[in-house]
Amino acid sequence: MFEAPIPGQSLTTEPKNSPWENPSEISDLGDVIKYYIDKLSKEEVMDDIVALLDLDVPLVPLVEGLYMKGVMGGVHTVDSGILAAPAMHAFISSAAEQQGINIKEEAGDADRRAEEKEKERFIALTMKYMETVEEEDAGTDLLETIAQDFEDAPESDMMDIEMSDEVEEPVETLEEEPAPTGLMSKGL
Repeated sequence: MFEAPIPGQSLTTEPKNSPWENPSEISDLGDVIKYYIDKLSKEEVMDDIVALLDLDVPLVPLVEGLYMKGVMGGVHTVDSGILAAPAMHAFISSAAEQQGINIKEEAGDADRRAEEKEKERFIALTMKYMETVEEEDAGTDLLETIAQDFEDAPESDMMDIEMSDEVEEPVETLEEEPAPTGLMSKGL
């Protein structure tokens, strides 16, 4: 991990000193795929990869690590590695499937985590607001119902929550902003 080049290192060392600064050993995409399939076909290599997948290591970063090691070693170019990645992914997936291992594709879903944080923030802000309200009305009842629905709903049902139609009119209307004028407001 700490053996990676530091930023600007290539500017202070002799040019073509690192493997990735030289022409790659393999330039044909078919040969790059064959290189990885041959490497992954070895029993001692596949046993370790399947053991990692059994420990819930995600497959996509594992494949990316494999081809980036080849890039850093000067075996092939980055684009050849990216193009060979689906073949490596399919090969490893089929080997793990034959072993009866469920594969975790990605490390995590960033959108789902962001949605969960936003839901928690909404609930916290709603509860904080509800503590300051002196008199409850239809609007506060609606907010309390929505917050309660968010707390009670399982993750898979979050998209199925529908808002009730208790509020007839908006409490506050927004005024329209005047159209911008000036040199920069003109469209191209």
